[in-house]
Amino acid sequence: MTALGVNSDCIEYMMGHVIDTYHDVQMKGVEFLRNIYVCSGLSIKPRTQVSKLDALKEIIRAWGMNPEKILVKNAKTQPHRTVIDPLEEQTRILGQALRESIKQELLKLV
Repeated sequence: MTALGVNSDCIEYMMGHVIDTYHDVQMKGVEFLRNIYVCSGLSIKPRTQVSKLDALKEIIRAWGMNPEKILVKNAKTQPHRTVIDPLEEQTRILGQALRESIKQELLKLV
């Protein structure tokens, strides 16, 4: 928890150690300590890792586009291609579509 930025006095209190600032920490209340614990992000379960492709798809959806439609459109325009790494190719295509969309938005502002 120290590596996650939690105050060492609070950690000691949570572990049941009696320290000089014991009463100061205790006065803040249980909810305060629970909030510190929750905000630290400590968990016994492994965190799920989101792939770059999934993150990029979510960003594209946030911009109001459909990533699947973009991929299908690209597949139809270049039907006879052999792709060694489809995830890398999809990431490249979606990244290019996002760049173009951002570029169009910026040109509207000018």
